Amino acid sequence: MNKNKLLLGVCFILMSFVFIQCKDKKKEEEDNCPEGRTGQLTMVFKMLHHSRPIPGCRVFIKYSASEFPGTDTTKYDYAVTAENTSAYASIDSLNCGSYYVYAIGIDSLLDPTDWVCVGGLPFNNSMVAGVDSINVYITEGD
Repeated sequence: MNKNKLLLGVCFILMSFVFIQCKDKKKEEEDNCPEGRTGQLTMVFKMLHHSRPIPGCRVFIKYSASEFPGTDTTKYDYAVTAENTSAYASIDSLNCGSYYVYAIGIDSLLDPTDWVCVGGLPFNNSMVAGVDSINVYITEGD
């Protein structure tokens, strides 16, 4: 009986070490990807209403987010505006990590012509430098 208890105790201690090491490794990975704008990654966002590019959108990004932060744009960490003739907006100097991007634009082909379209999505990026791109689908709520 004592051997069984001893064996059970040793197994428990070994399993504890395994879980602690996995937790330390995850924390180390998170520390190596501090979300924010101190890195060398540029993200290019293309805003689309269904399949049609929507120029001039306002684009907001939330650091360390995997869920929709809401429509209050003051809760986002950074914002840019696409050119009036372009459906592309770039955010430079990002670190790797998790983010939520939210875009607001006008689809002038809808009736009325000032119909606001919105949309967003979470994304994770493990790149530490270079350029990456994502399509952001915005809609009038359909």
